[in-house]
Amino acid sequence: MKRKKNKSPQQLYQAARGNLLLMLIFSAVNVAFAAFGVDIYFLFSDYLAYMLALTGRVFLEYSDEGLYLAVGLAFAVLVLVPYLLCWIFSKKRRGWMIAALVLFAVDTGALVVDTLGSDDVLYNLPDLLFHIWVLVYLVLGVKHAQQALAPQPEETPATQPLVESTFYDASLGGQPNTPSLGVPQEEWKYRILVTADWNGRHIEVRRSRGLTELVVDGRVYGREEGVIEREYTISARIDGHDVATVFYPTGRQTIEVDGDHGLMTHPLFYDLA
Repeated sequence: MKRKKNKSPQQLYQAARGNLLLMLIFSAVNVAFAAFGVDIYFLFSDYLAYMLALTGRVFLEYSDEGLYLAVGLAFAVLVLVPYLLCWIFSKKRRGWMIAALVLFAVDTGALVVDTLGSDDVLYNLPDLLFHIWVLVYLVLGVKHAQQALAPQPEETPATQPLVESTFYDASLGGQPNTPSLGVPQEEWKYRILVTADWNGRHIEVRRSRGLTELVVDGRVYGREEGVIEREYTISARIDGHDVATVFYPTGRQTIEVDGDHGLMTHPLFYDLA
């Protein structure tokens, strides 16, 4: 029997965004149905937005005042617009996926309270199950967002031979140089922790949101991920030398060549030659 392949962080994150969009579409349809008095309700939906629109419709029928329906629809739209913003901006920002999770968790809580307070608890059970479904995907999206949104290494074409200046991982213990992981990420703001000129090459250590990159001549040769910085070393083999950046528990960031400490802590120029 063929074993099922696990989904990648990118696939799980896109699945979370897909479920968020699907929920938003069904919610908008339900709000429209409630406004026009159509007795149809899709389960894959935001509960509060529907109830606000439905309440406006009920008050309209009892009072014949269109203002009640307008107010109900306005509040329903105010509930749904943040979801739309979350879906749009979560394409590149993890925080928007977290916001979507919080919003839908609040909606699920409202549904649970309403369900427990009703005479027929089983009536809202299917809706509650679909809410849990969406919540699970949103949680997975938040969990894998950092990996899914991290810049992906560039693929080296199979027909393109590696030249001597190509870099290889020094941790392998061999003499070859470390291959490039691609260009540094430019989507998020970053700051340069430390720079150095050595052997005709320009070295930078960049820090962006949860990502530290060792950059040589505009190319990335090592990365360290983590929102909270702990002690780490990013190393590469360059022109036959071990080049590394080290972050110490004291907060000091250095660039080192063959173990020679270049005591660097902030964006200052340092000549390692």
